[in-house]
This record gives sequence, C-alpha cells and structure tokens, in this order.
Amino acid sequence: MKLDKSFNYTNIGKIKFKNLPLKKFSILYVENSLLDQKRLIPILKFYSSHLYIASDGKEGLELFKKYNPDIIVTDTKMPVLDGISMCKEIKKICSDIPIIITGEKSSDCLLEAINIGVEKFLIKPVDKERLKNVLDEVETNLFLKKAKEYNIFMLHQYKNAIDSSNIVSKTDINGIITYVNEEFCKISGYTKDELIGQNHNIVRHPDVPKETFERFWKTILAKKIWKGTVKNRAKNGKTFYVNTTVIPIVDWNGKIVEFVAIRYDVTKSVLLQEKLQRKEKELESLNKDLERRVEEQTKKLRELNLTLEKRVEKEVEKNRQKDRMMFQQARLASLGEMLGNIAHQWRQPLMELGILFYKIKKEAKDNKNILDIYNIGTSILEKMSQTISDFQSFFRPDKEKEKFNIYETIKQSISIIEGSLKKSDIEVILSDGKSLEVYGYKNEFSQVILNLINNAKDALNQNRLFDKKIWINIKKEKDNVLIEVIDNGGGIKDNLIDKIFEPYFTTKHSKQGTGLGLYMSKMIIEQSMSGILEVQNVQDGAKFTIKLPL
Repeated sequence: MKLDKSFNYTNIGKIKFKNLPLKKFSILYVENSLLDQKRLIPILKFYSSHLYIASDGKEGLELFKKYNPDIIVTDTKMPVLDGISMCKEIKKICSDIPIIITGEKSSDCLLEAINIGVEKFLIKPVDKERLKNVLDEVETNLFLKKAKEYNIFMLHQYKNAIDSSNIVSKTDINGIITYVNEEFCKISGYTKDELIGQNHNIVRHPDVPKETFERFWKTILAKKIWKGTVKNRAKNGKTFYVNTTVIPIVDWNGKIVEFVAIRYDVTKSVLLQEKLQRKEKELESLNKDLERRVEEQTKKLRELNLTLEKRVEKEVEKNRQKDRMMFQQARLASLGEMLGNIAHQWRQPLMELGILFYKIKKEAKDNKNILDIYNIGTSILEKMSQTISDFQSFFRPDKEKEKFNIYETIKQSISIIEGSLKKSDIEVILSDGKSLEVYGYKNEFSQVILNLINNAKDALNQNRLFDKKIWINIKKEKDNVLIEVIDNGGGIKDNLIDKIFEPYFTTKHSKQGTGLGLYMSKMIIEQSMSGILEVQNVQDGAKFTIKLPL
C-alpha cells in the first residue's frame, strides 16, 4: 500500500476514531421548509453526533466553514443562496465531502447535482426509510475511509520501526536497487544516490562463490523466500556480514514485481565464530604435537613402565574430550545468541500486532468485514511467528525426500489459487487417485502443479470467453503414476511447442512472464524427482503429462 503523502501523520488525533464503532458523524442540514425540517430533523439527530441546521445556503456555507461537518444534507431551493450553488462552494473547500440533495423532480437539478458529485438526490417528499438507508450507506463509507487513513498511518509507523532497526533494501526483478534505508547506507558506506539505480552486487564480496548466487537467484525466482548469512564489502573495502532474508513480492497475477531484503548486522558474531574456529585449529595442532611428543616419550618409557604409559594415554584422551566439549559449547553459545536476537526482533512487534488486531476486533463488534480482516490478520501473524522456527531449520542439512499423497498435494495446490480461478470463471476438475503416493519433494511438486495451472489459466483467459475448464487426471501406469493437466484454451502453436521448456522462452507478453516457470518445472520433475515432464496439443487445448515412479 502506498502512503498518502498529503496525510498529516503527526495530527492523527484529529480523526474522530472514538465514534467510529457507532458510525456517527456531524451533519449540516440546510432546509428552508419548516415542515420538512420537522419531518427529517429527528432522523438526522439519531444519525449524527452533532447536527447543525441552516435555513438558507449562505448560512449553511458559513456553518460549514465554522464547524467543518462530515455530511451535508441540503434542499435545492432556498433564498439568498440555493442548495446547488452552496454545494459548489463547499466542494471547492472539500472536494470529497458526501452530499445528499433533496428537491423537486427536475432533470436540470439532477444533472447539476451529478456534475458536482453528490452522493444521492432524493425526490421530495423525502421517504424516511430511503433517507435512513442513504445515511447508513454514507456513514459506512466515511467509517471505512477514516479506518483506511488510520491503517495507512499505522503501516507508516511499522515501516519506520523496521527501517530504524533493520537494514532494508528493494530491487527490481533484475536486481537493480530501487530503495535503501539509512541503516543500509551506514553499514555499506554508500549514499542513497550512489546506490539507487545500481545493481545490488555493488556490495558483493569477491570471495563469495558464483554458485552461491546461482542458488540464490534460483530460489527467489521460484517465488520462495531465501535466507542466509551474506559476506559483503563496504565502499571503503571493509568486510561486513549480514543475516539476510529476501522476499519476492508478487502482483495479483502471481508475477514477481520486486524483491525486498531485510538484514541485520552479524559481523561481530561471525568474526567471533571465525576466531573460535582458528583457536580450534590451533588447539588441534597443539594436540597433535602433544600426541607426537607423548608418543615419543612413551616409546622411551614403555620398557620401564607399561602402567605409566597407559595412564598417560588415558589422560590425553580426557584432554581431547574436554577440548571437544569446550569447542561445541562455544559454537552452541554463538548460535544461541543469534537465535535470541531473531526472537527479540520478531516476537515483540508480532505481539504488538496481535494486541492491535484484538482491539480492532473488540471495537468492530458485529462488523463482518472487520472481523474477516481480523481473522486474516491473525492467520498471517501465526505464519510470521513460525518464521523463527523456519530460521532454526536453516542450520540443519537440507530436508530429505518424503513420501506424499499425489491427490491431497494437488488439492492443496488448487486451494491456494482457488480465488483467482473463480474470478476467471474457470472450473478445475480433479479425478480420483486418492491412494497413489510418490517419494520426492512435496513442496517442489506443488510448485510445478501451480505453475501448470497458472499457465492454463492465462491461456483460457486469453483465448476463451466461456466454458473454461482445466482437467487434472491422476492414474497408475505399471510402476509409475501419471498426472495430466489438460485445458481447452486452444493449445500451443506448433512452431513454439518444442521450445516452451527452454529457459527465458515465453509465449506471454514480456510484462506477464519471465520464461522460467516451465524450465524450472521440468528441472524439478526430471532432475530432482527422477520423472518426466512432457507436453502435447490435444483437441481443444494443451496437455502436460508428469510421469513419476511410485
């Protein structure tokens, strides 16, 4: 969400949030007819926190300038200054204020009201229920507008909190820097002007192997979060280490639009660990030398005292065990310190966010929209809390292959983009195959299925107006399982079908595809899971076939 630069975040107290749950706002009522006033004032009083009443447009304009009400209700015909003219003057002062106009049925008045952007035009005599419905609608819109301003204000504070405690940068899809905060400038020694527009490898340390960056790009281009400790070089040539999390940011279509990197300085911890490793090697060398010297001495003493030789060997072994234990404890202490820092950086703001969501839920009462937002927000907080555990798993070796159910995994993948498919009016038909299991990488397989479904969705949206369908068939063939993803989107051109698995080749517009999705999918299936991924055109579309050993 982009912050509104015109919004004064320092004057947030001026927003009337204390009345938001009751949805009551101040109303200016301008009406010359005492009979209409008598009919409508009780309703307006019920809906308003403050009601200001004027009998002509001039008086109404003065009251507006003095009290700055939230809603205007006015008649068209009045002495001195008519309602339409008054509304024009008010719109010059506050262009987005909601205005409800009452008046006789007149096409000219209605046209003028539309031109100045009023909310509603109610024909006299005004139906009371109709007025209540209109006020309900206007107050709800005002409430949502002020809630949005408040959320933007809170997000601005969260951004400041992250910027002040972490090293943050953003790049485009090609790794060109588009944003850095002050902490990034401090640790790198570069100014913002020197960094913006440059490739992020401006701080890359030459000691880092090329393979490391290849794995890094492979991960984030697959829309996965990358985490690791990176060795960088500052402008003055000094080395610094940062614990880094790089998050791909995608648009509504699932296309990566930029990368956000959040880091914190772990230079002291890394240097301490390197120092401990050097000490460990020195002690290991001393131990070896000690072993050699002891061995020489024991040879000389063996003939004199066999018992003494055994005691010396026993003591040497004890020393080795003590040294190993000391080194292990030092490593664990360093790791514990790093994990403690992570927990402190994450859990405090997460707890504050949880409290804030709870307060919003408590104030929202029976507002279903706010409650839905609360449920979504708390779900996101739970996932963010899990990040600490995910970070710990980083220090363990890569996860091994596992046995997983094909049907359930595909079903879970479909649920991820179910909303997008419904929006495009696409029906997904999943055949039965609930008992079939394979041995491999579940998450990577799910990514392949998502990529194939997204490609089919794009083809259907581009080439078909109705009856858009995707069939996913699961069946057993000897010692293999076949997964077929079929669409009726018109198929792939014959001169292109042999190239679609090549890297950086895409049939989509350059702004809609990178040409890496099918290439990465084929690598996952054939190299990581010992399977086969093929494509062919069928009667009404394309069919992708995955063949995996059971």
